[in-house]
Amino acid sequence: MKTIRTYEEAVSYMETLPLFTKKNDLSEVSRMLDLLGHPEDGFRLIHVAGTNGKGSTCAFLEAIFRQAGFKTGLFTSPHLIRINERIRVQNREIPDDAFAEALAKVLQVQKVHMQTGGKRLTWFETLFVLSLCYFEKSGIDLLVCETGLGGRLDATNTIRKADGVVITSVSLDHTQYLGDTVEKIAWEKAGIIRLGAPVIYCAKDPRSARVIAEAAHEKHAEPIGLTPDLYTVTERKHASLQVGLTKKDGNRLSLQVPFAAEYQAENACLAALCALRLGAKEETIRSGIAHTEWPGRMQEIRPDVYVDGAHNPDAALRLNSEIRRIGRNGRVWLLTAIVSDKNHSEIVRSLCSGIDFAGVVVTSVGGDRQLGAQVLAEEFRAAGLKRIEIEPDVEKAYQLALREKKDNPLICTGSLYLAGEILAMEKRLRSGLPHLGSAG
Repeated sequence: MKTIRTYEEAVSYMETLPLFTKKNDLSEVSRMLDLLGHPEDGFRLIHVAGTNGKGSTCAFLEAIFRQAGFKTGLFTSPHLIRINERIRVQNREIPDDAFAEALAKVLQVQKVHMQTGGKRLTWFETLFVLSLCYFEKSGIDLLVCETGLGGRLDATNTIRKADGVVITSVSLDHTQYLGDTVEKIAWEKAGIIRLGAPVIYCAKDPRSARVIAEAAHEKHAEPIGLTPDLYTVTERKHASLQVGLTKKDGNRLSLQVPFAAEYQAENACLAALCALRLGAKEETIRSGIAHTEWPGRMQEIRPDVYVDGAHNPDAALRLNSEIRRIGRNGRVWLLTAIVSDKNHSEIVRSLCSGIDFAGVVVTSVGGDRQLGAQVLAEEFRAAGLKRIEIEPDVEKAYQLALREKKDNPLICTGSLYLAGEILAMEKRLRSGLPHLGSAG
């Protein structure tokens, strides 16, 4: 087993593990946690699953409980620029040396695990176990933990207890792994429900809501559903929303959500309901939500240039309404890339529904998962778009889109890989490193 001494060696080792591979049986991670003494038993925990919005909901929850005085941990996926983003204490990324130290510990224990018949952990399993080691050493009070894929069979579901469970909106995504109906996917997500732990869930779709409520009752867990009638956007500003949430007692809680996208109202309200149920004060909830940071979700990275990580049909449909809102007479430019194992034709239809884009720049991201730019361009032609520019190189595609958009808004979306690439380019620009030439 390789000895890890530096961050560079740690990242190099992680790169030897396949990102997308068959999952191990959960007993492999459970056995590793046994050998480590179950580090997650030392702090409170909120477990979050869902198709869309779970990362944002986690960010809201972490900000609320940090505001309440807890020393918080946050485990999310995917990352946009670097792997450290996925593991945070007090909203600060795990330092490079701590990452290497935690991985070295995991590999040491994994050696014992494999000597007794255990299997080598996958990429995500390794990262999850590594994070728990870091959170334990950091002495956190509470962890907000996002599932990777699904819920029931996700590595994060090896934790033995949770104080609260949140399930965000459920729709069709990863159907090859989770099932081909909303009900089947909801059942997989509901697999994280713990005995007696309250379940706060998005109840706008009666199909998923019914499955989640039934699973909660089976586990003697209190179901708390967020239906669309319980919250309203009362005011919209350039970069924030004012949202009114009806609480269990019938009174209203006013929230300032620091994002322009209306879909964040739902995520903020789920986090607020969870925090209320776990005893947080209203003022703490208001302050935590108002100060939440979460990049890559309808983020305005320069005037009239937005990055959004929408990467499935439901997320694309939500983004569609935001594009209509910011578009000037519908004249919006789109920069997009979608990975091959997504329902790319449906994502394109959702993005284009009712919108006559001024133009689209199509590119490619995702390594082994990338969808050829030419293939994606044909999807947009089939959706009725006429002006389509093809540029497989992401940086050149971004330059092209910035030039072509002129005075119109530009939306960059279709994949979190694309969002990460663009945010990294902008970071290099701000730091004075080699950048985007004459694009402006």
